[in-house]
Amino acid sequence: MKPLDPKSRIALKSILLATDFSPTSEVAVPHALRIASQYGSKLYIAYVISPDFADVLSPDSTETMVQEARRLGKQKMEPLLRAAGQAGVPCQPLIGEGVIWDVLQAMIQENGIDLIVVGTHGRRGLRKLLLGSVTEEVFRLASCPVLTVGPRTSETGSKDVGLTHILYPLEFVPDPSDAAAYAVSLADEYHAKLTLIKILDDVVPSSELKAAVEEPVRRWMDDHIPTKSDLRKRTCFEPGFGPTAEAILKFAGNRDVDLIVMSVRRLDPVMAAHFDKPDTSYAVVRNAPCPVLTVR
Repeated sequence: MKPLDPKSRIALKSILLATDFSPTSEVAVPHALRIASQYGSKLYIAYVISPDFADVLSPDSTETMVQEARRLGKQKMEPLLRAAGQAGVPCQPLIGEGVIWDVLQAMIQENGIDLIVVGTHGRRGLRKLLLGSVTEEVFRLASCPVLTVGPRTSETGSKDVGLTHILYPLEFVPDPSDAAAYAVSLADEYHAKLTLIKILDDVVPSSELKAAVEEPVRRWMDDHIPTKSDLRKRTCFEPGFGPTAEAILKFAGNRDVDLIVMSVRRLDPVMAAHFDKPDTSYAVVRNAPCPVLTVR
């Protein structure tokens, strides 16, 4: 059996871990280190000091608080830098000040970031991470893929952050999403099982329906995975039924999925916040029992 063409391997030369040093952010650290070690990446650890308090304090007080925040940031960065060193991962701290997303975006562009890793408070709302920033901005607007690690990852998983089972929700055939390339490449890199799930909403499950869906899934495999590759043997298809996000989350929870890879629309986060119901990607990221890799 043959591996995939090396040219199809995704490149993750630079990874940015965004943190606010909270327990929520700590959950994301081993995932960032594991991926950086696997791909030989340089890891940037980013902490942004928000100016939210500037409007209610005098200039002198504001400057004092910023200086103290920088001092504490450097202090709290030390254990993360040591952990990276112990893992053999080259690491660089980044401490910025300003509007959270604006600062992160500049860091991403200046350092050629290929992947962002971030933790989220999940059920309490994505909007609490990074000193009050909107984490949804990160996975909606970032120019590179984002790995979001929610609190249920630590609740349902062990300390082992290996990848043995990847889930990819399949929307269209042909598949124009860049997310497909990441799902395939990661499954090959980690020698993991890859499950393709197609959600069929508002239909009655039946063997005939599954058979009808299997043909476009086979075409998807032909488009993305060489027939004689080792990964082809580890790829399977499962139909899902019901509301999309619920079906994805149910499957991930019941089948020991280690990573969900899915595409996400570039949607203004302020507009998205006013939707009556959160869209699929938001709902999955918020409630997933494992990390979620979103690709615009």
